[in-house]
Amino acid sequence: MNKQQSSEKAYIWVNIDFDKVKHRINAVTCQIERVIQKYQFSNQTGNSGKRNN
Repeated sequence: MNKQQSSEKAYIWVNIDFDKVKHRINAVTCQIERVIQKYQFSNQTGNSGKRNN
């Protein structure tokens, strides 16, 4: 009985912790995607400028 209870508590704790980490990962991923989009956009305009020259 005690072993089951402790494992359940650990499982719940991991779930709560994972939700926090997941939220942080989502926030960071959004920031990274914005940076990538800006970089790709500036890269495209830069490349088109070089081609025209």
